[in-house]
Amino acid sequence: MKVIIIGGGIAGLTTAIALRQHGIQVQVFEAARRFAPVGKGIWVSPNAMRVLQRWGLAQQVEEAGIPLERVEIIDRKDGLIRAMDLRSIRDRLGHTTISIHRAALHRILRSKLPQKTLRLGKTCQGLKIYDDAVVARFKEGGKATGDLLVGADGIRSYIRHAVDPFNELRYSGQSCYRGIASFTLPPERLHTAQEIWDGDVRFGFSAIGANQVYWYAPFVAPPRQAAATEGLTEELLARYAAFPDPVRELIRHTPPESIIRTDLFDLEPLKRWWVDRIVLVGDAAHAMTPNLGQGAAQAMEDAWVLAEELARNKKDIPRALETYERRRRERVERVVKKSRLMGRAAHIRHPALRWLRNRYLRRIPKKRLEQDMLWLYQGIFAE
Repeated sequence: MKVIIIGGGIAGLTTAIALRQHGIQVQVFEAARRFAPVGKGIWVSPNAMRVLQRWGLAQQVEEAGIPLERVEIIDRKDGLIRAMDLRSIRDRLGHTTISIHRAALHRILRSKLPQKTLRLGKTCQGLKIYDDAVVARFKEGGKATGDLLVGADGIRSYIRHAVDPFNELRYSGQSCYRGIASFTLPPERLHTAQEIWDGDVRFGFSAIGANQVYWYAPFVAPPRQAAATEGLTEELLARYAAFPDPVRELIRHTPPESIIRTDLFDLEPLKRWWVDRIVLVGDAAHAMTPNLGQGAAQAMEDAWVLAEELARNKKDIPRALETYERRRRERVERVVKKSRLMGRAAHIRHPALRWLRNRYLRRIPKKRLEQDMLWLYQGIFAE
């Protein structure tokens, strides 16, 4: 079996790794002409680490990032709302969340694949399905033929239109600035992630190295507003003037030209994830807001399950794809919904509703919180 993968991001690379583990031939096509060190920080949660462990990559990820032991949610006016102890998850599952530069994670994933597997500067702009094959044509010229094509081309997927042409992105109502500060957190804070809520704005951060801190700053805004770097530092300092340290220091220690802004979208559930010899994984299938830090993890789970089903059903691709979707859909849609609701809860403005939200979150029994975390972080290996 030969599989064509469109997209060389985390979803595409992990799908290639998973398929190769089962002896399936793969070729990854990426539109970018080179793998530049783009992106900012990313959380590799325990369910993702459990997949990486089985590919022999968990130790490399741990060594390249910072293991988190605690996550704190804080109301700027009302103080600590909730603290989550990730050490209990580590003790139960063998892994915690790793805070790491996205480029470092991408580099580790690429190291698992032969160079000849990756084709850069190839933008898919046409598909043709035959009885016994699928053909992808590229804007730059040339074509690729395989038994199956995997759309791993992200939230604005071209391949998705062949599977569910009428589904559109859903704006969350929030945009987000992201940056990496050259800054050293005190030792007692190195393994703690913190997110501070304050109505229309919030600010979160975690170390991704001894002297680097990844931060993100979501805020309520209309979509598709232009972002300019001129005066950006001053704008952010003013927006977060009332926030506690080290928020303003992180902004000051980040070059404004390196700060990126992205509007936060997700997807309504697709009618289906596959058609004929085409299947979707990752954001192409189920883009989600970043509020639970699960985008990459769910893509890795997709990769594992898809490869498992194709290995079981090499001579019956439709059956493999149907089973893949059935195993993944319910869990993923629940994660998408939870992530969107978390974003809404974080940006409650009305003082009375904020008080009720904080009171509710503080009163959630520890056992229930641990059960919710266990469901999320056990991942596919709890099936």
